[in-house]
Amino acid sequence: MARFPLRWALIGLFGAGLVAGLAVLFVPRPAPVDIAKVSLGPIAETVQDQGITRVREAYVVSAPVSGRLERLDLHVGDRVIAGRTILARMRPAPPDLLDPRARAQAAAAVAAAGAAVSAARAAEQRAAAEARRADLALGRTRALADNGFAPKRALDDAEADARAAHAAVDAAAADVAARQAQLVSARSALIGPGASAREVVSVTSPATGYVTRVLQESERTVAMGAPLVEVSESQGLEAQIEFLSQDAVRIREGMAAEIYDWGGGAAIPAVVRRVEPEGFVKISALGVEEHRVLVMLQFEGAPDRWSRLAPGYGVWGRVFLRQEPRAAKVPLGALVGSGEGWSVFRLDHGRARLTRVQIGAMTDREAEILSGLKAGDGVVVFPSDRVRDGGRVSAQGRTG
Repeated sequence: MARFPLRWALIGLFGAGLVAGLAVLFVPRPAPVDIAKVSLGPIAETVQDQGITRVREAYVVSAPVSGRLERLDLHVGDRVIAGRTILARMRPAPPDLLDPRARAQAAAAVAAAGAAVSAARAAEQRAAAEARRADLALGRTRALADNGFAPKRALDDAEADARAAHAAVDAAAADVAARQAQLVSARSALIGPGASAREVVSVTSPATGYVTRVLQESERTVAMGAPLVEVSESQGLEAQIEFLSQDAVRIREGMAAEIYDWGGGAAIPAVVRRVEPEGFVKISALGVEEHRVLVMLQFEGAPDRWSRLAPGYGVWGRVFLRQEPRAAKVPLGALVGSGEGWSVFRLDHGRARLTRVQIGAMTDREAEILSGLKAGDGVVVFPSDRVRDGGRVSAQGRTG
């Protein structure tokens, strides 16, 4: 009879231990999480996108005259000084080649011009002889008139004849000069391409900077106004960023900006110089049609900071829409999508409480909290699927 109660007592103890073990086994354990504190610090609301560098002022140097351009000894990137560096040299263009018929016609024209010169010189000599005879006749008539043997009218006629004779000499000399000029013109038609020209026109740089494009490099004949070289000012480098139109509408001229991921060290400070008034359509690498707007970011600070940059380099630009020096902020990984807004899991005495928050500025690492949390509150960073509203959590690490 004594063994029966002992047996049931042992069975009862075993059952109680089994129930306790099952309870421990099936009771939810706290989810391990990383905790971050809501901190106070500076944050900025920005928009960023990619673009290229360009020069604000570029000068296309053109040929001032028509002629033969010598080969340019310039390359892209060469430094130039305003008014001192010679960009190009030009000579008169050589004459064209003459075919046999044109050459024969030119030679005949030279012969005819030479004969005309000879005829004009003979006429000049004849006029000179007539002038000498008129001078002698005038002398005799004047002597007779002085002695009263010739009438006054005879003296007047002799003087008129002498003046006319000398005028004829002048006309003959002018005709000789004209015939000689015609001879020179006729001979110039025989000049071939082998003739060398001594006149040289030098074209200097209009600005101090560097060569960005060589439009005519080889020796050739160019017309007046033909573009030769493009020169860009070294102080006018800026970034041309292609922002999405929905971001560009928030950007204003004069806003602070910076250039980053340009291949150098620290970011380059800049300022928004211009927002283009018209957008354009661009197809992205994924085939998506995007509406974009060009925004010009003017570099600021010492030019040495961006001396390794040149036009056409790829850069990233960031415009600061709003800057808050003392904002409540959390790591970006603490945000959880909640409908059309955001929420976080706030730590509350060992339990995670899903809390709706209002977000302000967001960076690639942090988010500004406008409402819903206060400084010092703990939030779960990168919550796993084990974290539930009101569920128990166990802090495994802290960030921030």
